[in-house]
Amino acid sequence: MRWLISWRIAVVAILCFCTQGLAQSGAPMSHTIFITALEVKGGTTADKLPPPSIDPRELSKGYDFKRPGEADKNNAQRWEVSSYVLNPAFVAIHQDDAVKLVAFVINGDEHDVRLLDPDGDEVVPITIWHRGRQYELSFVAKKTGSYRLICSQHAPTMTATFLVVPRL
Repeated sequence: MRWLISWRIAVVAILCFCTQGLAQSGAPMSHTIFITALEVKGGTTADKLPPPSIDPRELSKGYDFKRPGEADKNNAQRWEVSSYVLNPAFVAIHQDDAVKLVAFVINGDEHDVRLLDPDGDEVVPITIWHRGRQYELSFVAKKTGSYRLICSQHAPTMTATFLVVPRL
């Protein structure tokens, strides 16, 4: 119970920090947000920690798993896990602001990315992103709520949320 209260306090503090200054009135602004598409990896050996009993790939399309013997042909004990992510994964902006996303792909040969508004409508249709390249997407945050930038090949882990709050 104590951890739940601490967790809730942390979430409120983060939201307050992220939306600090968003309650200001004024004209819509333009923002350029830099995003990186990457793969986070971790590995160890079975003698230190047994591999997971459930293959992480069964839990999410965004996870990958190399069993002992697959990860390193010279070390039959080594196993690895990984996940594709977008960084940053959360940004807060005002309603009616113009947003330019500049994304650079570090890992993954191909990602099919699209932007959905709070109602689930496509704002930016599916675009194919490739490793080592930079892409730019633009939109105007017309609706309040959560816009989601999603790679459908690696969802739900490869998702960025743009929280649009009303301009007061």
